[in-house]
Amino acid sequence: MRYMGSKARYTKHIVPILMNGHDQSNWYIEPFMGGGNMLSNVPAKHKWGNDTAEYAVALLEAVANGWEPPEKLTQDEYYDIKGSPDKYDACIVGFACFTCSFGSKPWGGYAHKENYAAGSSKNLVKQRPGLIGTKFTRMSYLDLEIPDGSTVYCDPPYASTTGYGGEFCHEKFWQWAFVLSSRCRVFVSEYTAPDEWRCIWEKTVSKYVTKKYDKYDKATEKLFIYPGGLSDQPRSLFEI
Repeated sequence: MRYMGSKARYTKHIVPILMNGHDQSNWYIEPFMGGGNMLSNVPAKHKWGNDTAEYAVALLEAVANGWEPPEKLTQDEYYDIKGSPDKYDACIVGFACFTCSFGSKPWGGYAHKENYAAGSSKNLVKQRPGLIGTKFTRMSYLDLEIPDGSTVYCDPPYASTTGYGGEFCHEKFWQWAFVLSSRCRVFVSEYTAPDEWRCIWEKTVSKYVTKKYDKYDKATEKLFIYPGGLSDQPRSLFEI
């Protein structure tokens, strides 16, 4: 699914790390599911995807249950859905809001690229097999009752980057992740982390920053664990 901050291009690197040591009798949980690109590629038996983005969750849940996303969405339809979301099913609102917006930023402007909606629809259908059977919830990560022994992959709003709407307290998040790491396998994607967290994987990538796709910047995606937590294993196991 097209989604701002998507980890779709990193799944082949990160999924093996997450699954290395995962007990299939336990839960695999994403408190910040986003577009579900990591979730749909994880071969876990019990999967739980959560996010506060109501329409994104509704879209992925509908796709998991067999809903067929449209292959066309006009500019007029896009702005009518944006202006009157209550007239539409939540899944089509999510489709317009995230997958048909420039840069996949929520209501970031209609994406004029030819066949954009068709490509988005194709991507969602491709994700479906990995979403079937997933438990979907819509709440703050702070309200999740996470069972002991779970593998928890966190992809929170990054510090010092374009937000998703609302405020996010990064200090509170890292404290929550630290406490959770004592009883669960916790992994965090970010550019930076508190000093005590250890980076176990990184990749420098280019990202476009204009609608004309003529300017770009570089950033280094990283995956962190807390040393001594349940996710901490000999570093050689992560060198995949």
